[in-house]
Amino acid sequence: MKTILDRLELTEQEFGNRPAVDDGSVCLTYTELVRKAKGIAGILCDQICVNEPVAILAEKSTATLSCMYGVAYAGGFYVSVNPEQPPERIRKILEVLESRIVVVDEARREQLAASGYTGKILYLEQLYQDADERHEGADEKLAAIRGQLTGENPLYGVFTSGSTGNPKGIVVAHKSVLDFIGHFTQIFGIGKEDIIGNQAPFDFDVSVKDLYSAMFTGAKVVLIPREFFSTPPRLLDYLCDKNVTVLVWAVSALCIVSGLKGLKYKVPEKVRIIMFSGEVMPIKHLSMWQAALPNTEFVNLYGPSEITCNCTYYRINRTYEKTEKLPIGSAFPGRTVFLMDDEGKIVTEPGVSGEICCAGESLAIGYYNNPEQTAKQFIMYDLNGETTRVYKTGDLAAYGTDGELYFAGRGDFQIKHMGHRIELEEIETNFMALDGVERAVCLFDEGKNRIVCWYLGEIEPKEVRIRLKEKVPAYMVPGRITRVDEMPYNKNGKIDRAYFRSLIAAK
Repeated sequence: MKTILDRLELTEQEFGNRPAVDDGSVCLTYTELVRKAKGIAGILCDQICVNEPVAILAEKSTATLSCMYGVAYAGGFYVSVNPEQPPERIRKILEVLESRIVVVDEARREQLAASGYTGKILYLEQLYQDADERHEGADEKLAAIRGQLTGENPLYGVFTSGSTGNPKGIVVAHKSVLDFIGHFTQIFGIGKEDIIGNQAPFDFDVSVKDLYSAMFTGAKVVLIPREFFSTPPRLLDYLCDKNVTVLVWAVSALCIVSGLKGLKYKVPEKVRIIMFSGEVMPIKHLSMWQAALPNTEFVNLYGPSEITCNCTYYRINRTYEKTEKLPIGSAFPGRTVFLMDDEGKIVTEPGVSGEICCAGESLAIGYYNNPEQTAKQFIMYDLNGETTRVYKTGDLAAYGTDGELYFAGRGDFQIKHMGHRIELEEIETNFMALDGVERAVCLFDEGKNRIVCWYLGEIEPKEVRIRLKEKVPAYMVPGRITRVDEMPYNKNGKIDRAYFRSLIAAK
């Protein structure tokens, strides 16, 4: 088996008439999904090259998923772009991709125009409709493309924050997904009878586990509309009505439900396993979910997008006190996870923190059009006497006296907030690009789980917030913005970040 497409077709052969994906309005069987994907590919194959990125600016839906698979059949790789992002951010993503073609749904036509994109536009609704027509010569062309594809070809790209002010595009190959999802579905017993409740948008690689776990096993994936998460009763009714059995959610999504007392309204009793990732799970919220679903298994997942979804997992087998920390667990099969100190030596001593590094299968190809950053994060390292490719996460961890691995924060300006990895430098760069702002410093207040920023300039904080929302996603906009009369500097002439950290600590 070389590509995801091979696996998709095996599943279609076995489970063709079973439901594959349900977005609340349209439900496709596996046979219908494959037919739609191949139909879209027949349209795209004359317009894109093998290994070319195709950005898809659309809400998640059965049509969007069909298009993602269609891009893969046409030999390209898809990049889902979240419509919630401001036009400026979309512009930067498309510039990194050097996009010749963008697929957009009709509702986002003006948003794409506002980004300044001038390349070719294909409309999702039309693609989805035309996929049912037979396109002359398409079968032969797709067969020829298929013959060129291997597991090393890129399947998808996801964007994360970048320190230069520009987002970084992480590119993941077919084989990486095949390897990881094979282990993932086996370890957690995901099978054809499962119904997976998809929370994450398609530009967030948490969704990769939902979509491909279903595709691997013949399970059904239910796409949960984004707006449901602002109204927990509506969300919980949906989970119950759809008989969802598996949740692979961002920590922030689970906390929204428990924080708004949703579990007191209704409990999704058919959910047999809940897996979470993206940031540290607050014990208070975990306890609420455990109390509501005492027979449900809970799993803590860890890992950045660069290693294909996750590299460690921990099955939670008890309740925890509020002061305790959750382990991040053991490596998935095919992976080696270890800690490295500042001198490049492996750390094994309990209580001593080191940078989490990952080697083995499923590492990303790298950052698209960014060889310098790729070389910085993906290094060659002598591991157990063998030189191997290693991804340096930038995350810190330490072994406890119990032998378990515990997350210990970031070693740089990158943070984890609302399930996203964010470079504080990117926020600062966009901040200081605003007219009326001279200098800015951004930090993360872990106690209040918010980004805070201080700036020197003429513009009012309210106006800063409005303008910043035009440049970065909502999750990157600071929760507190304060104007200062002067910016303190240390003896080296740099902004005194220690001073601002003390302000956070004093509150």
